[in-house]
Amino acid sequence: MALGVAAAAGQTAGKVLIFLGARGAIRSTWLQRRLSRRPPTAPEPPGRLGTMLARPKAAGARLVEVMERPRQATGVLLVSAVTGFPPLLAASVYLGRTPMRPVAFAATCLLGRAIRFVAIALAPQLAAY
Repeated sequence: MALGVAAAAGQTAGKVLIFLGARGAIRSTWLQRRLSRRPPTAPEPPGRLGTMLARPKAAGARLVEVMERPRQATGVLLVSAVTGFPPLLAASVYLGRTPMRPVAFAATCLLGRAIRFVAIALAPQLAAY
C-alpha cells in the first residue's frame, strides 16, 4: 500500500510539472507567434474520414466544455487520474490553461492516482478470496 502511495506521489509530481509547463508555455513569445498565424481561408469539405470522426469530435468538444468549468473539471481530473480516461497527460496539459489552482490540481491528481495504484496493489489479494 505504501508503494502505491509513493508511486502516486511520483506520478503527481510529474503531472504537476506538465501542468505548470503548459501554463508557462502559453506566455512564450515563440508559441504566441505560432498561435497568431492565420489558418488557410478556404477549408476543405470533410471527406469520408472526416465524416466518420464527426461523432468522436463532438464528444471531445463536449468534454472540453465540461473541463472549462472549475468544479466539473475537478471531477473529470479525478476520473482521469483513477481510470486513465481521458488520458491524464492530456488533461494535465489542457487544465494548465484553465484557472484551476495548482494546489487543487495536485491534490486531486494525488488522490486519484493513490486510489488507482493502491487498488492495483490490492487486486491480487482480493482475487485470491
